[in-house]
Amino acid sequence: MEDVKLVLNKSGTIEYDAAHSSHYIHYKGTYPDAVKESGNLVFTDLKKAKTFLKKCKGNVTIQQSATRLSLKSGTMKMTLPILDCKSTQLAPTLAKLTLKAKNGKWGTFGRGVFTTHGETDFSDLIDGANIAKSLSADADFLIKANADEKELVLHAFKKGGAAIICTATIENAQGPNHTVSSSFGPWLLSCLSILNPKVKSTFHCGDSTVLAVEQSGEGWERTIVVIDQQA
Repeated sequence: MEDVKLVLNKSGTIEYDAAHSSHYIHYKGTYPDAVKESGNLVFTDLKKAKTFLKKCKGNVTIQQSATRLSLKSGTMKMTLPILDCKSTQLAPTLAKLTLKAKNGKWGTFGRGVFTTHGETDFSDLIDGANIAKSLSADADFLIKANADEKELVLHAFKKGGAAIICTATIENAQGPNHTVSSSFGPWLLSCLSILNPKVKSTFHCGDSTVLAVEQSGEGWERTIVVIDQQA
């Protein structure tokens, strides 16, 4: 993500929706002592903000005026201009599609039909995708799922070059006794890397559909929708 708008509630929740042509991310978490006032915080240069935050050793106070975002920790302070937040422009459309899919128990997403569902650990697949990216920056990725064999497979390849195949076990698998697959570009790795590696994920997919992944824990929830190349 290059930018993000955080929605803060004085009750202690922080929430955001971010979307691009390649993905949609929804996150909501409860941080009882972190939110002092309800409102929005807009990070339009997330890279610079993250660099500053990594250097901070204590608590960070973040405030927003009409045109600038202020980050302060101890004797350090950074201010950033607030520009157009591109990740919020597509968010309403994809948020509506995602909510409709959830309410429909993930039977469809838009015109795509989800046939395969289950729980898995994406860690090994993410490691494989990282290796593939190091071999070729423009590798293609296939996600294949077979509920009958309880396998979720990442196939990363470059035409005429190296190929990597990683397999994860599906728990509580639901779906047909044949393999379904969808194709993705390099953005698949960036999206899956957002997942918490210590928490199992629930996923939903089909033939030439988006890949929807849900995670949740105590006080937080995350949904990621990765757009396939055929969408």
